[in-house]
Formats: sequence, structure tokens, C-alpha cells
Amino acid sequence: MLRQHWKLINHIERLGDNLVIIASFYFTYYFRNTILDEERRIFSTLPKAMTDLGPLSDYFIILFLGVVFFNAVLSVLGAYRSMRFMSFTQLCRIFIFSSLIVFLCQGAFLYLLKLDLSRSFVAIYCLFCGLVLIVERAISLQLLRYFRLRGKNFRNVIIVGTGTLARKIYQEIVHRPELGIRVKGFVNIAKEKEAEEVAEVNGDVISLADSDTEVIVLPARVIAEYSTYERALKKYAIDEVLFTDLVGCFEQVKTLAEIAVEEGVQVSLAADLFSLEIHKSDISYFGNIPLIHYEPSPAGAVSLLVKRLFDIAVSSGALIVLSPLMLATAVAIRLDSEGPIFFRQRRVGLNGRIFTLLKFRSMVDKAHRMLKDLQEHNEMSGPAFKMTNDPRITSLGRFIRKYSIDELPQLFNVLRGDMSIVGPRPPLPSEVSQYQRKQRRRLSMRPGITCTWQVSGRNKIVNFEEWAKMDLEYIDSWNLFIDIKLLLKTIPAVIFARGAK
Repeated sequence: MLRQHWKLINHIERLGDNLVIIASFYFTYYFRNTILDEERRIFSTLPKAMTDLGPLSDYFIILFLGVVFFNAVLSVLGAYRSMRFMSFTQLCRIFIFSSLIVFLCQGAFLYLLKLDLSRSFVAIYCLFCGLVLIVERAISLQLLRYFRLRGKNFRNVIIVGTGTLARKIYQEIVHRPELGIRVKGFVNIAKEKEAEEVAEVNGDVISLADSDTEVIVLPARVIAEYSTYERALKKYAIDEVLFTDLVGCFEQVKTLAEIAVEEGVQVSLAADLFSLEIHKSDISYFGNIPLIHYEPSPAGAVSLLVKRLFDIAVSSGALIVLSPLMLATAVAIRLDSEGPIFFRQRRVGLNGRIFTLLKFRSMVDKAHRMLKDLQEHNEMSGPAFKMTNDPRITSLGRFIRKYSIDELPQLFNVLRGDMSIVGPRPPLPSEVSQYQRKQRRRLSMRPGITCTWQVSGRNKIVNFEEWAKMDLEYIDSWNLFIDIKLLLKTIPAVIFARGAK
């Protein structure tokens, strides 16, 4: 029932958003001249062909791309998560960012396909979509809150279990009143000798202890034990029973679930059977057998697609803008010292794939042969190597490293799909061979040019454990907003050489 309610609200939101996207397309097409009053006056002396949009059918590609890109970007940015604690500012930020990203993606698509369509139409269409989506969601949010606060369309639920997972689920339900779920209380099925350690009932408040010192107080009560469970189903008009903390009491759960089914009450089992500390889990069916999947990365297929589109747009744009600087750097390297312009090195990418990383050469030719003799000067704990005043670095190399100019060729790696704009640092195969098992999860996302370590002091970080921890925190909490935020933080860090040596 929890899933059904959330899916229903989710489907309604998506349907409303798609109707807005389609309606905005037609509105923009038929009212463009009115919207662009100033442009009409400016271009009034020019031939009509320069201001005409052309046939509507020519622009259906924009509508198609708009539906695809908006649905993907809105999903990634969290537009379909609970709006319970979402402020109007957060709502605006999601849809404004979505409009901007969709505009950039559509512009890139039109450029690659060499389509001669009005860019101003695309800009107005994306802007109008964003504004109307903000209004639509603000109205939806207020309506949901209005009805739920007045007790409309609630379903009664009891949670079987009094452990950590039971409390987490209860808190999640409390934070999502738009789901229309009312928790009537908990059912304690712990053994008598454990019951005192698990829960202490005090009137309408249950105090649950995580440890000897910490006590969590929740505004819900234990309404039944194992023996009084069936009576509670009838007394409180329960619509669904949610079973949690299943380990160690499977037989009891089986019996209670059978009772609920016989009473015509829906049954749900919490799938978090093991505390694996993995960010994302999902359920699929193999025939009629449910399978629980634990995934090491929070990014799904749609999220990764949007991240890839973002990488292509940023890397291609950066290569165009920075091409004069890259050309000048290449010439300077050629004049400064003997050796190739580019430094090529085997690195480990997504899920252990080996690729060739490109950088501007900042060291003497064949510098890797000197590494063994310098290992005793390594300032980095763990498998990575860092050294102040590395004798292998050329005079020009010191400058381009300070301002990260040597990293610019990695934009080609991003364009090829070996790397991402933002992601964990790409390690050497020799470093990966020394990873602890938990550190290998750094390879579950594409490596990046910048990440948390880049904006947190760069070379000031000398503890590899801390470095790996930053990367894993980035992976576990990833969303497109974080990528944009880190990218914007990287620019001043590079320009002012913060943390560089």
C-alpha cells in the first residue's frame, strides 16, 4: 500500500508535468510573436523569413526532445521525491535548473543534427515550461497538504516490530503526510527477556533504546503483543500491516502474516534484511520469485544518462572555449623540454575498466622510471603517491600543475566516455591492487576530473583513507546538483590555485 500510494501520486505528478510540457510547446509556438514583442520591433525591417518559425511539424522534434529530456532531468534532480519539506525556493531551483539543462541539451542536439530551427523558440519554450511547472507543483503541494491536514483519504497501518528499521519507517511516514498513511502503533513480538531492552511503554509514547545511553522517543504506542495482534487488527480498522526487523522471528512473522491475509488486510515486508550499509536497493521478480538487489551506487540508468549528457555538453563546450589556451600550452611544452606534448597513462575506470588517460606533460620524459627511487619521499599514506618539490617536474610543468592546466586534455577522455566531469580520481592499476575491499567501491562510478578532493585542499590531503572516504560519500549522495555545485567550486579553486603545490 505504501508503494501503491506513492506510485499513484508519482504517476499523477508525471502526468501533470507532461501535460504542461506539451501545452507549453503549443503555447510557445502560437504566441511566440506576442511573447517576443521587443524582438519583433527590432527585426521589423528584416525579411519576414528571418522571424518566421516555419511549419509546426518542423518543431515536433523539439517537443519530442522536451518530453524526453524534461522527464529524465526532473527525475534526476528529485522532482518526484516527497515535497513534504520542500520550500518554494527549492521547488524553483529544481525547475529552473531543469529548464536550463534541457535548453543546453536541446541546443547541443540541434547543433549536432545541423537543424535550422529557431533558438529563441527553444529558449522561450524551456523557460515557459519551467515557470508553469513551478506554478503547477506549488498548487499540487498546497492541495495535498490541504486534504491531508483535514484527514482525508487516510489508511490505517500498524508496524510489526520495535527495532531501528521500524522507527526509520515510522519517521519516513510521518515526513510524508501526502501519502495518506496513519500509523496506529507498533506491535511488539520480541521475546519476553528481550522486550524490556527493546521498548518501554509510557502512556501514548514509546521510548526505544539504540544503545545503553541513547533513547529515541516517538509519538506512537505499542498497541499489541503477539497474542493480542489479531484483536488489534479489528479494533483499529487496520488496512495494512508492515513487518520490520524480521531476522530471528520468521516463524512468528509467517503466522501473523497469515492472520492478516485471512482478515483481508494487506501485508508488506520490509526488504532491508541485512545492514549492508549500501545506499540503494531494489526489488525485481524472477518468475514469481521476488529478488532483492543491493546496488553499490545510487545512480540508476536514467540518472547516469543525464550525467553523461551533462558531461558531453560541458566537455564539448569547454574544449571549444579553452582551445586557444590548450594550443598555447602545447606549443610551450614543445619549446620547454624534450619529449611528447601529451602524457599518456593507463588508469582504472568504471568497474575496473582500463583506459588511457591524457594530460599535458608536466614532467621530464620517462619520469615513471624514476618513481621507484622516490617512493621513500611519498607524503601520501596508502597506495597513492604525492611529493612536494618532485624533481621530475619541469619548470613549465610546475606552473601548469598549479593552475590544473595539465588536466585539460582529460576533457577528451570525458567526451569519449572514459571519464566524467565530476567523479572520483582515476587511480593507477598499481594503486587499485593495494585497495582494501571497501575502497574498491570507488570504481562503481566513472572517474572524474574534479570531485570533493579537488575543492577540499587538493594536495593538502595526505591521508588516502580520507581521500577514499570523500569519494565514497560523493558516490552515496550523488545527484546532478552536487555535480554542478562541485564544478562551480572547482573554478575558483583552480583560478586561485587553492591547495596546489
